[in-house]
Amino acid sequence: MMKKKWLSKLIAILPICALITSIVIPDTASAAPWRSSLYPANWTPGYQDAQGRFLQDFSYAGYWRGEKNIPTNPPGATYNAVTQYGADPSGAADSTNAIQNAINAAGTAGGGIVYLPSGTYKVRPQGSSNSAIWINRNNVVLRGAGKSSTFIFNDSTSMRDKAVVRVAPINSADWFSPTNTPTSIRSDIQPLSTRIPVSSVSGYNVNEFIIVRADASDAFIAEHRMSGLWNSSLRGQTFNRQIVGIEASTNTLIVDIPIRYTLKTRDNARVYKIGQAITEAGIENLSIGMRQHTGSGWGDTDFNRSGTGAYDVHASKAVTFSHARNSWMDNVNSYRPSSNGSDIHLLSHGVVINQSRSITIQNSHLQKPQYRGEGGNGYLYHVQGGDNLIQNSAATNARHSFTMSSMWTNGNVFFNNTSNYPRLASDFHMHLSVANLFDSMKMNGDYLEAVYRPYGTVQHGWTTSQSVFWNTTGNAYQSGQSAIVKSRQWGQGYVIGTRGSASAVEYSVPANDPSAPQDFVEGVGTAADLMPQSLYLDQKAKRLAGGGNPNPNPGNLLRNAGFEEGNLNGWTEWNGGTLAQKVDTDNPMEGTYKLTHWASVAYQQLTYQQVNVPNGTYSASVWVRSGGGQNTLRMFARNYGAAERTAEIGSNPVTGYTKYTIDNIAVTNGQIEIGIWNDANANNWAAFDNFELVKK
Repeated sequence: MMKKKWLSKLIAILPICALITSIVIPDTASAAPWRSSLYPANWTPGYQDAQGRFLQDFSYAGYWRGEKNIPTNPPGATYNAVTQYGADPSGAADSTNAIQNAINAAGTAGGGIVYLPSGTYKVRPQGSSNSAIWINRNNVVLRGAGKSSTFIFNDSTSMRDKAVVRVAPINSADWFSPTNTPTSIRSDIQPLSTRIPVSSVSGYNVNEFIIVRADASDAFIAEHRMSGLWNSSLRGQTFNRQIVGIEASTNTLIVDIPIRYTLKTRDNARVYKIGQAITEAGIENLSIGMRQHTGSGWGDTDFNRSGTGAYDVHASKAVTFSHARNSWMDNVNSYRPSSNGSDIHLLSHGVVINQSRSITIQNSHLQKPQYRGEGGNGYLYHVQGGDNLIQNSAATNARHSFTMSSMWTNGNVFFNNTSNYPRLASDFHMHLSVANLFDSMKMNGDYLEAVYRPYGTVQHGWTTSQSVFWNTTGNAYQSGQSAIVKSRQWGQGYVIGTRGSASAVEYSVPANDPSAPQDFVEGVGTAADLMPQSLYLDQKAKRLAGGGNPNPNPGNLLRNAGFEEGNLNGWTEWNGGTLAQKVDTDNPMEGTYKLTHWASVAYQQLTYQQVNVPNGTYSASVWVRSGGGQNTLRMFARNYGAAERTAEIGSNPVTGYTKYTIDNIAVTNGQIEIGIWNDANANNWAAFDNFELVKK
């Protein structure tokens, strides 16, 4: 209470300080446990104070929106890169092709673990490739024996714009390359909305991923006071979302994660589809090091001067995720190769997430890049995507330890990470990356920054809005600095709770400053008593316990539709004398499990689910693979008040997962039965995943 009175008095005298560009609030004595006034115990998404200030729901960050754990036993076989493909664990011979061949084999088989036993594996980009190792198919995991046992050594120093390990699909899934004709949004969308009113829902289906965006139009730029400094190349606010419901009667799409910034019809707000992202790809239990460049020319701007070391290593990366979803990097460190004369681990960047969503990076420590110059170099954790999670990780001696940039960067969470003595701040770097969370960060000789940046050819300008710094620990100020958080965001920003020997916050601005009103700040120096200690974990617990919907597709009326409960809960079976169904982990379409029909003798198998539903029009579908040969294989809808309808899968092989749909089912009796009928010969098999029943 004493602290709040003191802060109120301070705020009351700020008009007197109108000419002061910033103030620093020092540490104050800790009191009793306290909660943010913006996050009461009964908080629900949308809660606002009297001034309209609110905290967004950050609980969706990371792998499968936090609704699933990273799999410890991913489906598929294990491919030993040494014993099966000839990789050399001594580090003497180049192992690039051997490791890539193992990855390709796993990908062709539908997924698996590519295992690197203890040892050092020398790699380098081959030919014109922009990475040494490329994971380009779903469900492939590159796994070592441990980060102190398995070492990937990149032996090339000609790494400009290249990566050691790249996770990206073979075909483009660029967020700004529509694969259909974009559909206009009918009315402005406000933050926190999951309902997208469009001109037509025709051509869109539940479970599909779409881009929801608006342009950086002249009007948008002027609204943000950036005329002449920003341009349309910045793309505009962009969100990657999954359709979880469709209301055909109102031409409305319902998406899985709230929109985080206003999208205006004025700015050509629209939705469209893009290419297929790579999914369920992982890198884990290993360390990555890069050969030190022994050349000269390491000045801040030498990255643009051919023949210099800085030019050769510019924008190189240890790991990059591009156009990925539901993938991860776990328990991965950098290391100093024995050939490096200096204590250098990497050439420039650590891990970069680009145009990707629902990626988790965790339990990693990336360190000591050789080049920390201008032009985008030496960033150890760099995010340009949506709803990703970086947690329980550390960065040492970066240019920027943890950073975000671009207008398609939103909903990301940096949780429980440590930054050690970078050259510059962990920051929002450029171009309005809205609504992100730094939670429980520990800063040693670093600080968190969200301010206007007057740099760059297309000026960085306003770097964020509606972002939150929660429970920040400052152990030591960066040299020349006197604050652990600097926050002067466009519109509104939030600093809630700091602690430690370096806990001051810099945030005040004159009333006529473009970033006014000044950001919301409370709990300076008293975060040890803040409840809850983690905003991210508490919001996730609320959502998964009922404060939000844990079902990744709440529009789907079938229970256990993708068999992710690991069993047949919700389903009923009948067989002609031989049980020929099971739930297994062998090459699911998505997630961990699928349904399989198979027997060593001829069989008849029925798998179905009956649900009670309101009368109306419905669509049912399933994704299928099959070896072929069945007498009859079909999906059916029946007992809904009219004649049975079917989608014939047939007797021909279905080599890749294919969607079969029964559309416009008119239910008149309040129920429906959806299922599979399989009359098969011995050893005929079929696989089923992601059943769906949705009201139109």
